[in-house]
Amino acid sequence: MSHRLFALMLAVALCISCLAPPGLAEDTADVWVDPKLPDDAIRWDETHPELLDKDMLVAKSAILIEATTGEVLFEKNADEILYPASTTKILTGYIALQMADLDNDVVTISQEAIDLVPSGYQKVPLSAGEKVNMKDLVGAMLVMSGNEAANAIAEYLSGSIEAFADLMNQTAQMLGCSSDTHFANPSGVHDDNHYTTARDLAIIAQEAMKDDLFREIVSKPTYDMPDTNMRPARTLVGGTSILKAEDSYFYSAATGIKTGFTNAAGYCFIGSARRGGIELISVVLYTSKAGRWTDTKKLMEYGFTQVESISPESLYAESPRVIDISGFSLEDSGHGELTLGIRAVDETRDMTIVGNQEKIDLLRENFSEVSVIRWTREFRAPVNMGDVMGILTFYAEDGTTADYELVATRSIAARENAPPTLEQIEAYTAADESPWPRFSFDYLVPPAIVLAALWLIMRFIKKHRRKRAKAPDIRPPKKRYLR
Repeated sequence: MSHRLFALMLAVALCISCLAPPGLAEDTADVWVDPKLPDDAIRWDETHPELLDKDMLVAKSAILIEATTGEVLFEKNADEILYPASTTKILTGYIALQMADLDNDVVTISQEAIDLVPSGYQKVPLSAGEKVNMKDLVGAMLVMSGNEAANAIAEYLSGSIEAFADLMNQTAQMLGCSSDTHFANPSGVHDDNHYTTARDLAIIAQEAMKDDLFREIVSKPTYDMPDTNMRPARTLVGGTSILKAEDSYFYSAATGIKTGFTNAAGYCFIGSARRGGIELISVVLYTSKAGRWTDTKKLMEYGFTQVESISPESLYAESPRVIDISGFSLEDSGHGELTLGIRAVDETRDMTIVGNQEKIDLLRENFSEVSVIRWTREFRAPVNMGDVMGILTFYAEDGTTADYELVATRSIAARENAPPTLEQIEAYTAADESPWPRFSFDYLVPPAIVLAALWLIMRFIKKHRRKRAKAPDIRPPKKRYLR
């Protein structure tokens, strides 16, 4: 009996040792069966996207973040360990764009890079000995989900699939992924030791989307691959339905990113969308074939109701600066009051502020505390519409700054015969080449009049003093004595 018990315990131990990390299923199913929403699940209302419940998503795990800050807007089992399938290629593409010389690196496809791809999983395809530019390999990998392209990139950059997998894990840790993420290959073909979480995939996607070329590639439903030494030029068609205008799952706000599927991973999708200056990134893992698109749309529409975007110009325009102009014409209907408009010094720079309603409202109330105005001219007429009156410097949350010109929104004429302004006097003096002060006979008139008046007054007083009659000289009477 003891021998039988020991044999049973040994068998159980062997089985446990062969299992993948908790929560993972092995890729042994011959036929994939799409998961579905429970019959009693609350149905999502497209007219009220702000009402999103976890049970409205088919996906086993999901997360939605704001792309700029990484703020989590929605999550469902976001830390559950699952297989990522081909969404793995986001990290492979990110590493390639960071390390390779995209314009000059030419990769020769090895037979091993092709043989490592399971039968039926060669997407592009590529042939052994074919020479392909690194940029085109990345494009084929991300758009067409080329597994052989991913292997070729890994071999070129690290020498082997194993060495590149180590690099992937190091990069994931550097980006802030958890210990629940581990990559075993660059493509995402099934491996029990190849797993991650929705949260960590969102972190990787957020970093990858900071690369302009990466964004450009994943935003297109097709990729034009030039000719090689073995094949003519061709157009690779991807499987991202929400990017295809003719597809029933097309989503106009979508900007990428990557699909994935294996029997063990189910249907996966890491998406991005942009609307009104707001950019979102979503991850859905182990969902249905249609669910990867419907779940993504639900998440995105929800996110757009939770986040607001606004520019410094719009914040200023809600409460523009009003100044008083002196020396204005008496005919000016506004009595010298001037509202200042705003104009970006660098119009190509995007200073859009993204955040929840509370953050934006707080910024509205304290806009004067995150901006400084430097006045550049005197508030005196005449003023022409469009004149720059000052420079407003906005200090963003990330420490960057941007300058905006405060401009006159109307013209204000100067009052006739108004005394010259300080600026006019300085300009008039600076234009005089003579080292001596300017002289005009007009300068003598006021003092001459004053001196003449004083002189006349003195003459008048002196004349009247001469004509005044002298008082009679009355001598005291002589003393008389009575006898």
